[in-house]
Amino acid sequence: MLNRLSLRTKLVFLLCGFIASISFGLTLLLPAKLEDEALITVANLSKTMTEMTSNNISSGVLFADTLAIKDELLTIKKSTSIEFIVVRDTTGVILGSIDYDQVKGTEFDGRKDTTGITSEGSIYCVVQPIKHDGIIIGKLTLGVSIQTIRDQLDSTKRTFLLIVIVLFVIGAILIYFFSRFITNSLRSVVESAEIITSGDLSHRASVLSHDEIGHLAASFNTMVDNLQKALIKERDMRLLKTRFVNTISHEFRTPLTGIGISADILEHYDEILTLEQKKSEINKIKQRVSELTDLMDDFLLHSTVESLREFFTVTPINVRLILEHSIDDIRRIAQEEEITINSNFAEESYIIQGDANILHYVCSSIISNAVKFSRKGGEIYISINYSSNRDTISIVIQDFGIGIPESDIDFIFTQFYRGSNTAEIPGTGIGLSISKEFIELHNGRITAQSTPTQGTIFTIELPVVYKKF
Repeated sequence: MLNRLSLRTKLVFLLCGFIASISFGLTLLLPAKLEDEALITVANLSKTMTEMTSNNISSGVLFADTLAIKDELLTIKKSTSIEFIVVRDTTGVILGSIDYDQVKGTEFDGRKDTTGITSEGSIYCVVQPIKHDGIIIGKLTLGVSIQTIRDQLDSTKRTFLLIVIVLFVIGAILIYFFSRFITNSLRSVVESAEIITSGDLSHRASVLSHDEIGHLAASFNTMVDNLQKALIKERDMRLLKTRFVNTISHEFRTPLTGIGISADILEHYDEILTLEQKKSEINKIKQRVSELTDLMDDFLLHSTVESLREFFTVTPINVRLILEHSIDDIRRIAQEEEITINSNFAEESYIIQGDANILHYVCSSIISNAVKFSRKGGEIYISINYSSNRDTISIVIQDFGIGIPESDIDFIFTQFYRGSNTAEIPGTGIGLSISKEFIELHNGRITAQSTPTQGTIFTIELPVVYKKF
């Protein structure tokens, strides 16, 4: 049954029940406490009064002087709360009394040194022995009205009950609106969650306050933002992997087809081919095998890029030597395409901390790309620039090739991404993403600037440890 109630209803019932319990307890305990304290006060005053009176009339009782007793009793009776006074000797003979005939019943007459409330509950009686030289010579019975106190307590109870009822009603109203505020905030988050569950990831929960519920809504929105980003990233990666598979299929198919064609030519036309033609077909096969090897190297490098982080070996590196080795590696390929590589290095050498093999791979990869995307007979410029303000060096590799379209420039460092103008050029779209990873391992950064059809400039910025002359 409770499971079917709304959170607001449960909260209202819980808090109202809590307030009702406290109110009921106070209604029962507080008036009773006040009555007990009032009776204790009456008892103390009555006890004091009877002790003083018994001392004052002890001589009158000893000599049976009824006039002296009467005068003393009249003095005490001036208090409006006293209902009656009775003085008796040891034989029970009344020596003096005031309004004794108004008392209903004589339940305290036969008792000595006894106190209590009469059976009808309206009079508090005190019985005090009268002594002379330590000998009991009589007793004094004093009746004090407590009806006035009871009337006042009844009025207090009614007033207190009214206050409790008013406070309960006010509290219930406040609880209702407070619970409504809380549940509305929670309902907003729940409704937002239901909308998002239905597939609308653009929806966000309203942040209605700055308390814990507001923080919950804000955290929920942050979670949805992160989820949306993760889904977008996953979608993009899925698309990129699809493009990658298509690219790989194409890249493998092209050299394999070339190898197959050359093999068929050698097989079927071996007798009519000249030696030069045979060498040409064999060279084509070797070139296609080299292309396949490069593709496989890219695959292997991509699959091990994360593990390379663990084997990252830091040593002092001479950047100029790394670039010179990379240029030497690429120069033969550049010469085949009649591309000139121009380098401008200062006499001093710049030493950085890093992994020489990894940095060599990055430089070779960028220079190789510059050759790949340059036109036949083009030029490539490579330089090292030092910034004293930032204590960094910048490796600048510039080509004058096909360039990168503006719509692609922001994505060239994304895995498997290839520019829209590179469909006819072999490649996997892995090299730049790996290069970026490796440069960041060296606490550096790599950027690209390009103008379509005019060329591209890649800049690798690395922190310098010291200069060597």
